[in-house]
Amino acid sequence: MERTQSAERPHPRQRRLANAVLAAAVLQVVAPIATINGPGASPGSGSGAELLITPVGWAFSIWGVIYALAIVQAVSTMAKRDRRVPLRLQLDQIGLYLGGTLWILMAALDSSTATFLALALMFGFAVDGVLTLARTGHELAPRGHRTLTRIAFGLYAGWVSAAFFLNLSTAMVGWGLVDADDVGWQLAVVAVATVTLVALVLVGRLAAYAAAGLWALLGIAVTGLSDGTDAVVVAASVAAVALLVAAVVGLRRGAAVGHRG
Repeated sequence: MERTQSAERPHPRQRRLANAVLAAAVLQVVAPIATINGPGASPGSGSGAELLITPVGWAFSIWGVIYALAIVQAVSTMAKRDRRVPLRLQLDQIGLYLGGTLWILMAALDSSTATFLALALMFGFAVDGVLTLARTGHELAPRGHRTLTRIAFGLYAGWVSAAFFLNLSTAMVGWGLVDADDVGWQLAVVAVATVTLVALVLVGRLAAYAAAGLWALLGIAVTGLSDGTDAVVVAASVAAVALLVAAVVGLRRGAAVGHRG
């Protein structure tokens, strides 16, 4: 009987961390207030040179959805005592959201290096969270809360994964290693990013993660169409197809595992 109660009730530390997750989720939303009078780029677009693979401006509006879902998921976790989230995932959420706050503040400095370092931190927590969900996703309860958490974290992690490679690219331009107008190396970045996204989609089996990646690739393709760089359009399109196929395979694999379980 005690074991049954333990399975139904979250660990006390999980409840404490739930408060920290909500606080961090809200903090990243209000952080832009500190940069209103700053010299840098607006939060969400990062800073540095405009690249041939920078998604079209409206693609960054996804941040509004990401922030809203992060808060909704955090509130949902605290709403009832039967809602559980793995401790490791909660720590990843806190790290990801605090990293997002740091990134917003660094963007105000107009430093591509600073935003890249912040994104690298976020990317680390995003990847660990995806892997954690793959291992311990069954611990999320109840079912509705599990779905919400997978969508909220998956969308955030997917967009951060794409943003990491964009910020790495702008940092490389800032360091003088590459030219912002040279398409060759940027196509290589898209290829590496695609391999990374595909691998994490296959492992994590998160539809929202794939959706965020596809959104980023759509934004890149639109930029290519606007700039007349056919190579970018083709690369983004091929990458999108690869990611879509990986998502289908990953979700089918996840469904098969669920049926066996």
